[in-house]
Amino acid sequence: MIETSTEISQKILFVDDEALLLEGLKRQFRREFDIEVAQGGEAALALMAESAPFAVVVSDYNMPVMDGIAFLNQIYNLYPQTVLMMLTGRAELNIAVNALHDAHISRFLNKPCPKEVLVETLNDGLEQYRLRMSEHILQAQLQQTNQQLNALNNHLEELVAQKTLALRLQYQYVANMTQLRSSREIIDALIDSVAQLTQLDAISLWLSPQQDGKFSCHYPRHLEANTFSVPEDVEAITYKTIKLRQVWRRGDTKPNAFDQSLFAGQPLFSVPLVGNNGVLGLLNLAGEDINLVDQAQEAMIGIADVTATALQSHWHREAFEEAQDAIITALAKLSEYRDPETGAHLLRLKKYCGIVCGFLAETEKYRSQISPMFTEDLVRSSPLHDIGKVGIPDAILKKPGKLSPEEFEIMKTHAQIGGDTLRAVYEQYPSQSFIKCGMDIAYCHHEKWNGQGYPKGLAGDAIPLSARILALVDVYDALTSRRVYKAPFPREKATGIITEGSGNHFDPDIVTAFLANEDAFYEIAEQFADLV
Repeated sequence: MIETSTEISQKILFVDDEALLLEGLKRQFRREFDIEVAQGGEAALALMAESAPFAVVVSDYNMPVMDGIAFLNQIYNLYPQTVLMMLTGRAELNIAVNALHDAHISRFLNKPCPKEVLVETLNDGLEQYRLRMSEHILQAQLQQTNQQLNALNNHLEELVAQKTLALRLQYQYVANMTQLRSSREIIDALIDSVAQLTQLDAISLWLSPQQDGKFSCHYPRHLEANTFSVPEDVEAITYKTIKLRQVWRRGDTKPNAFDQSLFAGQPLFSVPLVGNNGVLGLLNLAGEDINLVDQAQEAMIGIADVTATALQSHWHREAFEEAQDAIITALAKLSEYRDPETGAHLLRLKKYCGIVCGFLAETEKYRSQISPMFTEDLVRSSPLHDIGKVGIPDAILKKPGKLSPEEFEIMKTHAQIGGDTLRAVYEQYPSQSFIKCGMDIAYCHHEKWNGQGYPKGLAGDAIPLSARILALVDVYDALTSRRVYKAPFPREKATGIITEGSGNHFDPDIVTAFLANEDAFYEIAEQFADLV
């Protein structure tokens, strides 16, 4: 039994081996105190086990089996708050000392003890017990209060941590959105942020780029072949999420079998990604119940909204760029169809340019010059470098033998023709940076580092960086490509020619980038070789 401040025991237990003495004590104090008696230590222990707690225990010293000191020592160990006293006929100092140290008594009384002394002693014992228990109860209450406060503090800290994380992730997500270059990067950023926010990894993402009611899985990767159309069942959570643009939480409505198939586990949340023209995606979370604070849920919904806007923008841009690339490729093929020296040439050039840009972008010298946009523009516009060959007569362009000096002078004009053509386009569309890049490489991809190139004889850094890169990769591709009139140069010979051209034909920094990635160049040359 656990005592409270209003239920502190008033019971007193007398322990002695003389039955008549015990009966006399019980009869004598029945009106003043709540008295229990036990004949011997073993009987007293049994009684206390059944009827504890007792406020005061008064024991004789001389008892069979277990003397008073041994008995009271056991009581002290079992019931440390109980006040212990000894009432004995042996008034010996050593017994009193042992009882004080070993039995932890508070009073040592001699038989016979006057009633008024015993009454006063028992009242003192009851008051001492009350004080002990009051302190004990207060400590227990204080400990319980501290535990509750600690639990509350921990809960508050958890809430603050969740809210702080939610705000931080939301801020970081929006801040990082401007740096993402593709819809795939946006998708990966969304999954990463939601996983951090919810501590869940069972996430699936369904998107409808055309917003035609057909959704395909874009995460996880092993489900990306799966697709679905908006269900007709108006009670399905998928229908409500898409058609009504509602966030679904476990407990709102029970998902059916179709709904469950769109989750990577036990359905927990379904969040619509809402674009300008409707829902373009579903973010589904699965797993055990989690205690997300409202701000964390709002952050997740906010991240989904930002993602929808970003994806819609990137999809439009990517569709536009695909159209641009198609036009670029079509323009480039005008010269390709007339020039027997080109095959998979355009594809290889794109890959070579990407490798060189990636290497230089990591160097201190070029880090500020070669941005992701620079690389993208160069890769996209590289097919336009020889567009000016459209203006070269077939008799010269397709001549199988060596060109005469006069014919070579005409051939050299393709750089000016190509550059002038793209300049006219750029002047009409100055916001299109890839056209400016295409113009630079069309004009200058035959310029040489030492100033001995054409059409303007530019030297060193006066040659645009994009053209310096294109110049090297174009020559490398010509050396390593098979033609009807020649076999590809051996790997070592092609590398040697490029190396010898460092500081003369080519920018030494571009040569360094090539040599650092020669293995990758060779693999591309082999993998995408012309079929002649």
